[in-house]
Amino acid sequence: MVNKLFLPLTLFGLLFLFNACFREQPDFNDGNLDISIYVKIKSDFYGINDFLDSTEVTLKTIEYDIPDLVATTDSNGLAHFSGLSWANYYATGLRDRYPVPTDDGFENAELRGGKEIVPDNEVFVDTLFLTGPQPPGIKLNELYTCGPPNNFYYYSDQYFELYNSSDDTLYLDGIQFCRMGSTGLNNVTYIFQFPGKPVVGREYPIYPKQFVVCARTAYNHRKYVFNNRTSVNLSKADWEFVNENDPTDYDNPDVPNIGNILDGFYHDFSVNLIGDVVLIADGSDENYLDGIDINSVIDCVEYSSSPTHIKEVEEEVDYGYTGVGMMTYCGKSIERKKPGFDTNNSTIDFEIISSPTVGYQHGE
Repeated sequence: MVNKLFLPLTLFGLLFLFNACFREQPDFNDGNLDISIYVKIKSDFYGINDFLDSTEVTLKTIEYDIPDLVATTDSNGLAHFSGLSWANYYATGLRDRYPVPTDDGFENAELRGGKEIVPDNEVFVDTLFLTGPQPPGIKLNELYTCGPPNNFYYYSDQYFELYNSSDDTLYLDGIQFCRMGSTGLNNVTYIFQFPGKPVVGREYPIYPKQFVVCARTAYNHRKYVFNNRTSVNLSKADWEFVNENDPTDYDNPDVPNIGNILDGFYHDFSVNLIGDVVLIADGSDENYLDGIDINSVIDCVEYSSSPTHIKEVEEEVDYGYTGVGMMTYCGKSIERKKPGFDTNNSTIDFEIISSPTVGYQHGE
């Protein structure tokens, strides 16, 4: 018995010593870090630029088992944290019932925001901007990207769900579906477009509170992924991405197409399983080769499984990112917490759900 136990314990001890010797240590002594965070309302949304008092700020980190820390901003909009261990943090802010201007006066809104805090000095100062609910309209409601549980690298069942959060009938005519590159709005890597004339077209409605499913491949994927509990049936999707330059791209004749418009591009619309940027634009910017005009952006979602992800798209279109902790081929999905719930911050707006919900909202 002694001989059988000795080897594993010795290996464990060596691994422990190896990690202890070679793990990168903090640049500063633990307990010497001070973080000051000013909190402001996001001025380009409301046209105001106020510091926010009485606002709760929470610092989170996954390093060193540090518990969440909470402070409330003072009359100058400042939340202060002292005596912290050296680590990267994520700051979130919440302010209840803040009066924001509307067309007919003021109404109380809940303001939220979040950002990564990467200290570069023992005394670190940063600003956290909070936003309230964005105007209703067409929203990216769900992104199913990671693939179902399988052992043969199958992820053709990706889909993206749109939702009309307004009380009016809107139109999909000419809307562009984009996968963005790592340098933000000036780097379009995939671009597919709904038929019809952008902005003024009235052929393809999306009705109030309607979900619209846009499938990479409008096929019953449960027939291919043998355990029918691990994939989705997209054969009755509302729309299907099809690239006419690719003769092998499956085209369901019963589902209308969102077509590729990028010359020389021969692939179907797909995204990285656990990290990417998906954007929809109104199609008014015809010169997409130099990027997407920010004024044409309808909605944008950035996601990454990494808690230390460096943002790729401009904060003006998505202030945060979602999907932290999601693994490849786990069968989970990213969905808004509530249909139409949109603060332009995917960290706040979205959550990971246990399985995709094709054409409906989880919990409903």
